[in-house]
Amino acid sequence: MIAEQPDRYDQRHTYLSSFLRELRKNSGYTQDQVARSVNLSRQSISKIENNGFFRIESLYTLADFYEIPLRELFADIE
Repeated sequence: MIAEQPDRYDQRHTYLSSFLRELRKNSGYTQDQVARSVNLSRQSISKIENNGFFRIESLYTLADFYEIPLRELFADIE
């Protein structure tokens, strides 16, 4: 029996979650600090970083906060 490949949706969400988590950590911020700065709850930041649950508006906001182009969030997704 052949194991199923994760679908592209899951891969994208996993990549974005990991990328945003590492970006926050490498920038020296806590989830609470980011949440307060972008006007989201800490639980929302946690969901974004751990579950890949986000709204597109949150991606724009976080890209702006980290001062990166939005396209960088999608750079390694093929």
